[in-house]
Amino acid sequence: MAQSAISRNPNPALDLLRVLAAAMVLLVHAGQAAGLDSVTWVGGNGVLLFFILSGCLTMASLDRQPKPGAYYAGRARRILPLYWLVLAVRFAFDAVGYLAGGMPAGQVFGPNGPCGPRYLRYVFFLQMWLPSEDWMLWNNRNALWTMSAFAFFYLLAPWLHRLLEGLGLRFAAGRFWGSFALLLACLGGKGLLGRAIEQALTALPAGSVDNISEFSAKNPPMELYAFLFGVTLFYAVKEGRALLYGGFCLLLPMAFGFERMAWEGAFTALVLLAVCLPCRVRPGGRAQRAVHFLSAGSFFLYLAHPMLLPLFPVLEPGGGLARWGYLAGILAVCLAVCYLLYGLAVRRFEALFARRR
Repeated sequence: MAQSAISRNPNPALDLLRVLAAAMVLLVHAGQAAGLDSVTWVGGNGVLLFFILSGCLTMASLDRQPKPGAYYAGRARRILPLYWLVLAVRFAFDAVGYLAGGMPAGQVFGPNGPCGPRYLRYVFFLQMWLPSEDWMLWNNRNALWTMSAFAFFYLLAPWLHRLLEGLGLRFAAGRFWGSFALLLACLGGKGLLGRAIEQALTALPAGSVDNISEFSAKNPPMELYAFLFGVTLFYAVKEGRALLYGGFCLLLPMAFGFERMAWEGAFTALVLLAVCLPCRVRPGGRAQRAVHFLSAGSFFLYLAHPMLLPLFPVLEPGGGLARWGYLAGILAVCLAVCYLLYGLAVRRFEALFARRR
């Protein structure tokens, strides 16, 4: 069931969830510019939806083509060209901005300069593995902290798939129970791991790590649990345990008094519904083409929209209809510009690499 529901047949519901996740991330950054804290809080959880979707869809891809080499090649073609393109544009904008602001070139491109060799941490997805004294410059430039986690998940995925498949064959208990046990272990050890990371960071010289709590909470191993929610979802559907797993995901937040796991549980249940009850559209019709275009461009929207936000003045936190209108304007401009660029140029750029098999 999982192969047909997730891997082989286009599922507009899953495509729309990708767009929703990207829009939520856009919403958090637009909300910060508009000074709307409530929007920022809600939108910030869009990253969790991305991680859960990634876990489910990655296992579906590996179930169809389990060879690590082929999987890595496919992921590289999908992610690296566009990611590095956005990085190059960001680097150029930053360099021009610093030089225009009067910073000497030697300082801009020097060993510790904002466009110096340390920028390579973003090229190799090391931004959330290497703590720094400037969180916004070296760990979350262009809101790219999540790309460290994605790279970690994708590198780990083929071996996780092999482990779960092997355990299922050896113990005849099904892959679902293996992935479910791994998820529970990750949830149980998450607090201990977080405290260990924070203690290690606080032991470093004063001033060498900025925003310790943020860095430790968003470290790739700390975010692995969200990916495992999606991995377990795939096997739950594949082995006919979707109802059992959906019940667990809905009851889990109750065990924590809805103070924890509420978004994870809700998003996992939402993805389960999208897989088990996929919406139907006419193949090749306008609706399918529109959904596919929005979904295909969601990754570019996710990467590129932070470069547009400096165009908008940042307002002090507050309320009022005017702020909501300002937020709507930011969202409209970012969506229009990103999808226009995607349709006119970026899609063709991606196609060049997609054809190279």
